[in-house]
Amino acid sequence: MAQQLSATTADQPRLIWHLCQQLEFFADHQPLLLTQLTQGKRTSSYQVQTNRGHYVLRHYGPSVLGVCRQQELRCQHAAAAAGLAPAPLCLNNHQRMLITEFLPEAQSPSVAYIRQSIPALAQKLATLHQLPVQTAVLDPWLYLQQLKTQLEPQWTAQAQNIWLPLITAARDLQYFQADIGLCHMDLHPQNLLLWQQKLWLIDFEYCQLADVVFDLVAIIVQFNLSETEQQQLLDSYRSARGSACSVQLLEKVALAKIVYSGFCWLWYWQEELDNQDPRYKQAAADCYQLLLRLIQNERLNAT
Repeated sequence: MAQQLSATTADQPRLIWHLCQQLEFFADHQPLLLTQLTQGKRTSSYQVQTNRGHYVLRHYGPSVLGVCRQQELRCQHAAAAAGLAPAPLCLNNHQRMLITEFLPEAQSPSVAYIRQSIPALAQKLATLHQLPVQTAVLDPWLYLQQLKTQLEPQWTAQAQNIWLPLITAARDLQYFQADIGLCHMDLHPQNLLLWQQKLWLIDFEYCQLADVVFDLVAIIVQFNLSETEQQQLLDSYRSARGSACSVQLLEKVALAKIVYSGFCWLWYWQEELDNQDPRYKQAAADCYQLLLRLIQNERLNAT
């Protein structure tokens, strides 16, 4: 997973360690290794090894729509206390840095592993969703509108063609009973780690109270679960939640897939514009095509 910094970015480690030295957390630490794990305009992460331990350091860019770092810290603290996530150790808003526990030799789980571990993953989600952390509650309809507003200068006729069924799905979803829980809201293969034969959640920057169906459809979409696997996930989740689970969960899945895919499409589109990275362009295009298929399926099922 780790990507060593190249010579052309040699100044970056010195800059990051200079920022680290300004934190009380790293007082009297001697740097041994600084390895870049991920790089982006919005967030970069590093493995930091000192004479006193190993850590993951996330260095944030400017503010991001829907992200509050103090909220991220509270959510990850709660998840760590429940054994779901590495422990956050230090947040410095001024330097825009979050330091967390490092899980040595952790790897992203394979799709095959996830498919074989659906009941365990469902139990983890049920535990996360019941953590007593107070945040604002996500309004899916409003969030889609906010994402669209950022993209107005680049809005196209093709985008408009899919916007109406997308925002209609968000509206129709509101007619169902909401099952509000603490949701990760960014579940994909890179935000899950396999360490010591156990799944761990990382990257809680979008974590907040929301309808729990969004985390479930994220797993279904991101890991391309079959109908049988999807049913196993939902059944396992309902069993883990017991009577606290909404009786309308299954009825909301199709609409929630559309809305979730809309989140991803608009988010990747914005990332493409911000980073000029062709990978985001391809991801946005893939999400657009998925949206088309989901909307078509919903129309067929409605007839």
